[in-house]
Amino acid sequence: MSIPRRLGRIARGLVLNLQDDERFRETLRPVRERGEALRGAFEAALRGASEEWRAAEERRTARESASDPGVGRASGMRASSRTFAPRRYPPNVLAAYERLGLMPGVSIDEVDRKRRELVKRYHPDRFSDLDKRARAERVTSQINAAHDTIERYLLRK
Repeated sequence: MSIPRRLGRIARGLVLNLQDDERFRETLRPVRERGEALRGAFEAALRGASEEWRAAEERRTARESASDPGVGRASGMRASSRTFAPRRYPPNVLAAYERLGLMPGVSIDEVDRKRRELVKRYHPDRFSDLDKRARAERVTSQINAAHDTIERYLLRK
């Protein structure tokens, strides 16, 4: 008989013997109850925190509405976006990011890396067919133009 099989039989016998033992059951019960108590405590803490966050948000909104009388909830939403305002990109910069297949806001190093990768892939010297070469020239010029647009925008800031 193989060693894993022997070990399996020993483990099975040990578990069967322990299930019949009352002391083992008494040890397991508090562990289960403790786990359920911890789970309940975490759920209660999460509920309390979410209620607190919601109440704080309502108080802040009410305070902002009181400071700007006659202005609706839209101004409160605008005022709350002061803490985090996503950067607005011009349409040509967004199109350039899209052309390179990048998300707006990546570093200039990532833009350079992506440009090199795409130029290697679509370089006109890689294609012998005249139609494919002409298409590769157009794509490479678009890649370079997109890179220049992003670079000008990032360096201007």
